Amino acid sequence: MTTDLLSDLLNLVRARCRLSGRLVAGGSWGRRFANLDAVKFCAGVEGTCWYFMEGMTSPAQFERGDILITNGSRPLVLASAPHLIADAITTPLAQDDNGDYRLGHGEDFVMLGGMVEIDDRHQPLLLGGLPPLIHVSGAHREAESLGWLLEQIVREMKPPTRPGWPIVLAELAQLLFVQTLRAFVMQSSKSGGGWLRALGDRRLAPTLAAMHADPRRAWNLEDLAQEAGMSRTSFVVHFREVMGVPPLTYLTNWRMHLAKRELRAGAPVAEVAESIGYTSESAFSHAFKRVTGTAPGRYRKTLDEERSERERGTSEIEASAAF
Repeated sequence: MTTDLLSDLLNLVRARCRLSGRLVAGGSWGRRFANLDAVKFCAGVEGTCWYFMEGMTSPAQFERGDILITNGSRPLVLASAPHLIADAITTPLAQDDNGDYRLGHGEDFVMLGGMVEIDDRHQPLLLGGLPPLIHVSGAHREAESLGWLLEQIVREMKPPTRPGWPIVLAELAQLLFVQTLRAFVMQSSKSGGGWLRALGDRRLAPTLAAMHADPRRAWNLEDLAQEAGMSRTSFVVHFREVMGVPPLTYLTNWRMHLAKRELRAGAPVAEVAESIGYTSESAFSHAFKRVTGTAPGRYRKTLDEERSERERGTSEIEASAAF
């Protein structure tokens, strides 16, 4: 494992950003994006519109170079003017001959849309650290690289396409997502809670990095508070305020996420227990069942059954296609 919290989390949940297409809008229009339970992003390419989400005091402008990320907990509304937000439509959008999604008439506003694919087993881990809405302004100094990435994406999407363009687009989209999270942390570290806020917390970031770098160590509160440069009491209060759970609970939960990954890879239970700091298999099994609701052996058996079922289905499809 690395000592970088963001890298650890994104790698563990297998977060991959995927472009969905371009939205082109003009005239008077409003659109409510109500499909939930997914991390999505919008990147302003041309023009300006307004956006609103429940919990905001008033609509805000979404401009060229800006990035919005939603965690799928609330609908996002985009409109050409604030007064059109209340009556924004939710009907499916039609694609034109170029594959663009259209709203209204004209091309006053253009944006790129996409979603972040996540391993279902770890989805709560990522979503729990993201606020309902992230807005990174393209004018902010930390967002300078975002403008360059957007330019490259737009360039790759224009015909004629160049060799390797799907791979290049996928990697650029991934970079856009990660750079947006980084820029948000740097420009608004006190927004929301969970691990995203902790990334910008000068006291908690070193502590989390230490836990992630050495999850098998027998950490105690004194050790963790020392990493943060705080007293034990102040550290515990501050950690819980930001992360939503006590420090040692976070450590246990992180260990169990690592354990799930190793069990999926086929590692023996005893080996997994040792790798994350448990001195006995029974102690690990008790902790794993307490956190996940199932014993590690049962968890791996279920995974094996699911894998066999998928392989059986794949074989049947291949057999039917061959004849």
